[in-house]
Amino acid sequence: MASTSDCCGERVDKLKQQVFVMRKEIKNLRQMLNNATRAHRKHMLSIESAVSKVGAWEQKKSQPPPTSPQTALEHGNDSRKIQTLPIGYIHSCFTEKNGTPRQPTICGSSRAELQLEQSVFNNPEHALVGLEQFSHIWVIFLFHKNGHLSHKAKVKPPRLNGKRVGLYSTRSPHRPNALGLTLAKLDKIVGPSDSERPRFRFLRSSDEAAAAIRGVLSADPRSVYRRTRCKDKLFFFTLDTADITCWFGPGFAEVLQIQPVQCPVDSK
Repeated sequence: MASTSDCCGERVDKLKQQVFVMRKEIKNLRQMLNNATRAHRKHMLSIESAVSKVGAWEQKKSQPPPTSPQTALEHGNDSRKIQTLPIGYIHSCFTEKNGTPRQPTICGSSRAELQLEQSVFNNPEHALVGLEQFSHIWVIFLFHKNGHLSHKAKVKPPRLNGKRVGLYSTRSPHRPNALGLTLAKLDKIVGPSDSERPRFRFLRSSDEAAAAIRGVLSADPRSVYRRTRCKDKLFFFTLDTADITCWFGPGFAEVLQIQPVQCPVDSK
């Protein structure tokens, strides 16, 4: 019995050794298969890359030389450009950049007039039917005098005293798409036959004009350079039909002269 059990034990040991060797060989085969698969994939990717480069080179040869996005936009050849049609033009009591408030709440008495283009509709007044039921309107506009084809990634907002910040964290009008959005209070809607004109073109009285001037000066519309480095303390701006000359002192502003605009310029 002892010899029989010893013989069975030897066979079991041999079988265990064979199983161990087989498992090791299977593991090696799996590793070789994985390596071959990775090498095949890498080879296929290199072939695809070479083919795509050849195709791109052939396509590039058949196409005209590319132009920069700015040049294409200026010449109207950019297929990515969105075509828009102005429906009208805004004329406000601020005809120049100097003195124009940065916040609408600073000068609440200021007014503007939106004139619709006659070429957009045969009867532009029909497009306004029902608008009188609303107290406010949203106006999407274009900063057409800001050189909107020129912009920088960082700007210096006037209120940060020369600190540079990212363009999209500010309200700078100098941006890739020079669009603006404002919420305006709807005062009235008039037709082309209405010829009612107050003494001022937009302001209703001298009291409103005085309030508008105080609002502009209280916000100190001067640039950082004029406030900190410029020795000339005089400041000029236009409000409605008046040219205002003022002087800034330490903690105050004084109006020196108010005279009619010699040649009114529309903001169109």
